[in-house]
Amino acid sequence: MEPISGVSRKAALIAGLPLPLRRLALRTVFRVYAAVGRSPRSGLADRFERVLRLPRREARRLDREAAFHDALAELEWLALLTRSRAAIQRDLAHVVTQSPEVLRRIAASGEPVILAPLHMGPYVIGLLSILVTFFPGRSVLILRRRDDRPLETRVMERITEFGMPVRFLTVTDRAGYLPAIRYARRGAVIVVFADLPPRYGKPAPMPIFGLPTAFAFGIDSLAHLTGATVVPLAIGAEAGGALVVPRYPFAVQANDAHERGRVADLMRRHIETTIRERPEQWHFWPSLQEYLAAEDPPMPIERAA
Repeated sequence: MEPISGVSRKAALIAGLPLPLRRLALRTVFRVYAAVGRSPRSGLADRFERVLRLPRREARRLDREAAFHDALAELEWLALLTRSRAAIQRDLAHVVTQSPEVLRRIAASGEPVILAPLHMGPYVIGLLSILVTFFPGRSVLILRRRDDRPLETRVMERITEFGMPVRFLTVTDRAGYLPAIRYARRGAVIVVFADLPPRYGKPAPMPIFGLPTAFAFGIDSLAHLTGATVVPLAIGAEAGGALVVPRYPFAVQANDAHERGRVADLMRRHIETTIRERPEQWHFWPSLQEYLAAEDPPMPIERAA
């Protein structure tokens, strides 16, 4: 395998293993570190304790698990970059979709659909499983951050190897928006992450965990312009694979303040519920301060010194 900048040989070797084995290998590495008193930590224990109102012991456990899942996410990016198409196809057998009939029904219509996951767990392999299993051959439009890493883009581009043309739209690209809408109207599967910070545009108040948080929010207008059904997705790591849970799908009926508020509330519930179910797997905990409304004073989300 060609060396990848910034990736250790050990990480590359683990990433080359089949999915259940690389999960086991990574967990074993973390257990060895714990046994010698060097457990990796994410530095989020105070945040878990205060925001989620957890006992200190549980917050510290989640802190250790968050470090594991950060490493796991990086490992999955690397695996999807370096493993062969056939090997990735075998890995997808370890991704389970709950209530698959929801996605089958939506796919059968041939109409545009918006998949709205969070940056949680091994979300890329979960998304790939959904696309390959339920939307084979469909065009894909991925809305991405302007600061996505080159590695992430290279992995997303590999979707084309599974017979699906892929187009990217940076969320701040105004000039590319209308051409992307026309592309999406032709039955595309649109991937929009529901948990981007407000600096990515059109922020809407979506308070979670009692905090005055706001999120970048354009799903309402995108769904209205394309006629797409929105499917909120929860993707989480399991011991030997991943679990994908489609939430209740919905359509956007109008382009007005009332409908925007309704959709924002649906997405707010999706975000809070998904994070609460697997808090250690949300990748944006370190950036929580970015989500707090600018007009409010900084919230005491950390333990006082």
